[in-house]
Amino acid sequence: MITFPMIQRVDKSLEQVMMFQGVEHRFSKIAKVMVILAGLSGFYLIYEKGLSFGVWIMMSVWAFYASLLFGLEKLIFKKLFSAPSGEQPDTKKVFNILQVFHWFVLALSFLAVAAGIYAGHY
Repeated sequence: MITFPMIQRVDKSLEQVMMFQGVEHRFSKIAKVMVILAGLSGFYLIYEKGLSFGVWIMMSVWAFYASLLFGLEKLIFKKLFSAPSGEQPDTKKVFNILQVFHWFVLALSFLAVAAGIYAGHY
């Protein structure tokens, strides 16, 4: 959420891509480890509590995010950063799409947290 406005202020498209890849590369391993730990704790929660509505939402968001992080991300980036007939992709448009998508994923995460809190207290 902080990175995208910084990237969009850079004028040259190659610098934008390099900045994005640098940030993504730094946090990639940490994000993957955290997603694995979240999945393990989620499966333990299912084992202990069963598949209630809150747990179902949390695990659905986890499955969506894990599939993005461990497989679909490369396909999505390849499609976003490729332009027809060898043209340069419109990086402003690409980063706007990525920013909206990240806000969507963040909203899903907050929904999962709220569902987990609700399921734990009611």
